[in-house]
Amino acid sequence: MDSLGFLAYGFVLLSASTNDIRWLRAALFGSNLLFVAYGFALELMPILLFNLLLGCINGYQVIRAWRRSSPNVFSQPSAAPQFPPTSCTLPGSLHR
Repeated sequence: MDSLGFLAYGFVLLSASTNDIRWLRAALFGSNLLFVAYGFALELMPILLFNLLLGCINGYQVIRAWRRSSPNVFSQPSAAPQFPPTSCTLPGSLHR
């Protein structure tokens, strides 16, 4: 049973190492599912209930994040950016 807990903590560590919010939420959701199983197996109600609540929140946020990032074929294209930019400053340049 300890291996299930260690695997869940591995997912928490995985979520801390990612830069993409979608993968962060997915890893947290995975850890919540594993912690729910861990809490259920060892009859640890605080762990089970807390991660069940967090799992609902993270599951909802995973769905929102993935839907937001997928292209919508029915949306209008956004205005194209202007190239070259209208104002350009170089790092270290002085304006007087």
